[in-house]
Amino acid sequence: MMQEKIFKQKTQNLINQYNKENYLLVIREAKLLLQKVPNNTFLYNLIGSCFQNLNDLDNAKFFFERALTIDNKNISALNNIANVYKNLKNFSLAKDNYQKALNINPNFINALVNYGSLKYELNDYEGSIILYKKALSLNEKTPQAHYNLGLVYQAMGFFDKAKYHLQKLIKINPKMTSADKILSRITKYVNDDPHINEMEKKLNTLELNDLEKINLFFSLGKAYEDLENYEKSFFYLKSGNDLKKKLIKYQKNVDNKNFKTIKEFFKNFDFKNINTNKYNKDIIFIVGMPRSGTSLVEQILSSHSSIYGAGELPYLNNIIDINFLENNNLEINKLKNLNDINLQKSLGDFYFSFMDKYNANNNIITDKAPLNFKWLGLIKLIIPNSKIVHCSRSPKDNCLSLYKNIFDDNLNWCYDEDDLSNFYYEYSNLMSFWKEKLPDFIYDVQYEKLISNPEFEIKNLLNFCDLKWEESCLNFHKNSRAIKTVSSSQARKTFYSSSINSYQKYENFLNKLNSYLDKIR
Repeated sequence: MMQEKIFKQKTQNLINQYNKENYLLVIREAKLLLQKVPNNTFLYNLIGSCFQNLNDLDNAKFFFERALTIDNKNISALNNIANVYKNLKNFSLAKDNYQKALNINPNFINALVNYGSLKYELNDYEGSIILYKKALSLNEKTPQAHYNLGLVYQAMGFFDKAKYHLQKLIKINPKMTSADKILSRITKYVNDDPHINEMEKKLNTLELNDLEKINLFFSLGKAYEDLENYEKSFFYLKSGNDLKKKLIKYQKNVDNKNFKTIKEFFKNFDFKNINTNKYNKDIIFIVGMPRSGTSLVEQILSSHSSIYGAGELPYLNNIIDINFLENNNLEINKLKNLNDINLQKSLGDFYFSFMDKYNANNNIITDKAPLNFKWLGLIKLIIPNSKIVHCSRSPKDNCLSLYKNIFDDNLNWCYDEDDLSNFYYEYSNLMSFWKEKLPDFIYDVQYEKLISNPEFEIKNLLNFCDLKWEESCLNFHKNSRAIKTVSSSQARKTFYSSSINSYQKYENFLNKLNSYLDKIR
């Protein structure tokens, strides 16, 4: 049996390496240590956590299960396996395991915060707030609880409450610059705003990693845009984009190949023999380039009494990942399986199995994941009675808006002028393909027309959705539903035109991007 002192030294070394993100080393050394100290739940949990950070969820699940086989009341393992199930979109098992952990220890802060995140993902905002607040009542300096409350209150439009928690977090941990990023989105900066000085001071005095710097660069870019200092704004935006581009190592040839594969497969596809299953809800898919007005359109539609706005749902993308991707590449041989109507039905059933997780009493649900524009052929096969609302915007305004923001998801083509213009071209080309292939399936909403003549455009949109006019859709800014996207504050305002031709403010700095977009247009 290994001496306790030596074991403590070895495990502390593993923890240090884990904190340095040396996950493969930790896995290797922890497995060796397990041979000498078998049935050690701490080591199984540590190995599982490494695999989870490497996004190897199957192995993570295996090691957390081993820990629970040894001790089924191990609250760390219960919390960890719940996180895995949440990432796998198995929300029922995630909920069960969080609750098991909290039944054993109601004051387990990690489980409270993570269970709150599950409720947030399922749009149970009040439920998430209760859990986050309980975590703070146990330890008022819990960083993730403050951050998550900032996110929830931002999504709900309670911006003062969001600012309170984000500012608290910044005092607790100044290096957690993701709080600065969210705070910048809901702040209208004025001259001598102390937050600007604080962010610049952090860049100059704190030892920050690249991700922490990137958050500050984009936040300062937003701040100086508010001050109409576009030269300084662009300096910070370019600094953030360049550093982000360096980190992600995006390869546009992978995306280009996938766009080509989609068109090759669906070019001669016969859409006559498709899934005929009837579902208890109708879906409106709101698609287009991110930052093209999709959040605004969802806010308008969800103001109708018949519609529940679910936000950006990941489930269609999950279908693609599970069934048709290999090493991020779409496989045309796998796509050929879509000729099987039984597969079409099972994929439709899979998608709708998640709709019951939301408290949606309405007959219609919106799914506002913009990049679903890639999968319109798939949607037609598995949910043929759905509606497609395609949002478009001036290419230059649209691409500038993308370049000005850092995104939490994998929009890795946003951070370079060449990548951005290339992706926009592929998007534009694919939408032309879908409109030719599925001409009666897609309704276009042009942002500029919507802003200039809202009542006319909204009536036409509702007519396409087979819905009667409701004045509430014109007064969408009074809608209290949560908005989780970076457009949270903008989509709560009434119609405004200041974002039209906004590219002109940065026209001298993005010559390469704009000249390319001129050719597309």
